[in-house]
Amino acid sequence: MKLGPLLLGCVFLVFPEARSREWTSTDGRKLEADFVSATGDSVIVKRAADGRSFTLPLKGLSDADQTWVKEELAKNAKPVEGPYATLLTGEWALSEDDGLPFALFGAKDLDASKKYPLVVGLHGRSQNAENGKQLGPFSKSFSEPGRYEKNPCIILAPLGYQPFGGQGTAWSNEPGTKTLALIEKLIESLPIDGNCIYVVGYSMGGFGACHFAVTEPKRFAAVVAGAGCTGVDSADVFKRLPLWLHHAADDPTVEVRYSRDLAEALKRSETMKYTEYPTGGHGIAGTIFNDDAVHEWIFQQRRE
Repeated sequence: MKLGPLLLGCVFLVFPEARSREWTSTDGRKLEADFVSATGDSVIVKRAADGRSFTLPLKGLSDADQTWVKEELAKNAKPVEGPYATLLTGEWALSEDDGLPFALFGAKDLDASKKYPLVVGLHGRSQNAENGKQLGPFSKSFSEPGRYEKNPCIILAPLGYQPFGGQGTAWSNEPGTKTLALIEKLIESLPIDGNCIYVVGYSMGGFGACHFAVTEPKRFAAVVAGAGCTGVDSADVFKRLPLWLHHAADDPTVEVRYSRDLAEALKRSETMKYTEYPTGGHGIAGTIFNDDAVHEWIFQQRRE
């Protein structure tokens, strides 16, 4: 008996001949049935005794069954190819594009027949221009194994190599322009969902994340900015683009009024969230990006 096709993204995969298995639920119930197909969150099986088919939530199956299903999906995955494919190793990989140093993260077993979100993480101002040092909690939080398994994605962390103390910020100058260009190259070369591009940042990176959204409002699906944002003149953009602002009331480096003013201008918007912490100063990046609610929110957003 041949199995039916498995729909992954826009690609149908056909599995080889069926194999009967004993499936075990998390509460110990058992079912003898043939494996038919699966997605990332469910599996379809067919009971040989009466021909009935069942859709089982993957999370409701035993660990052994979940592992077996994931291995079956991996066997039928299409390998990623192209100029950036070698950077998808399951570890942070350092590289350079048009003079822009950057770090890229993606699982080595990503399936080219599917589409994944792209998260762009922008770091704050620093005197250190060494590639790899830009990997703060905002970027690394998305590659943390537990979160990454739930929301597989590709993560880009460019380096704002502009010298400390220069005019403006790195993200409104050459590094920012080159980052926006690199985003387009990655979309063309990697299995990225163009409707799920997210930009996050802290301090200078918060200003930069909002600047990117204002510069390319039709490119991004959501923005998370901590301790930095654009002015109230950008409110019209964020009336249509989901934004979650974060700031500490006692921040001595970037005055909280910037976030308060933009939040006030957007108070009637259904796509804006503002979280103000009573304390924390200019060191709340970990608090923001280690919050599972932030991750859950951002991956729910999709550009129409």
